[in-house]
Amino acid sequence: MHTLKLVMIGPTRSGKTTIANFLADATEMPYDYHPTQGVRILEFEINDIEINDEHISRDIELWDCSGDHKFKNCWPAIRKGVHGVILVYSAKMQDSSRQLKEFYDYFISGAKLGPNNCVIFFFDPDNATSSASKIVSSSFSNVSHVKCNVDDGGDKLKADFRLFLSTLMSKLQENKEEKLILSDNILFAK
Repeated sequence: MHTLKLVMIGPTRSGKTTIANFLADATEMPYDYHPTQGVRILEFEINDIEINDEHISRDIELWDCSGDHKFKNCWPAIRKGVHGVILVYSAKMQDSSRQLKEFYDYFISGAKLGPNNCVIFFFDPDNATSSASKIVSSSFSNVSHVKCNVDDGGDKLKADFRLFLSTLMSKLQENKEEKLILSDNILFAK
């Protein structure tokens, strides 16, 4: 079984670790805030993901990355071999669009991935807003944008995560099939 490497990144104090722990079923309550130092890697398995009418399981490596720019020198190692990126920002923050664009440019565009390899989680722990910020979503019009809350909307968050995984794994499977067809054509042409 092939391991899927996902990077979760966003501004500091945006809720990345809370979301990562919840998705990996590693939640420790109550949670006291401690800034992530560089990166934490959570390994877990997701079962019964639907891809092209087939249900599969997949091992996940979720790289919970600090949004602190003092760890920017670690970004090349974090980006290496990434399959998908989860950008996170919080309702408690004023404007995250510039930082999210920087993360998108480096981890998605820089890794030659596309919008289907990315999802944006708008973390709203207090349910203070009815929807995700339009300012950020207009900057990333082709990227799926999901409002999330682990306390009141945990089931929805897990369902949205599974949908992202399904879309991502379908896209990866299509790319793999395209490469096989191309390599077969090259061999046949010789």
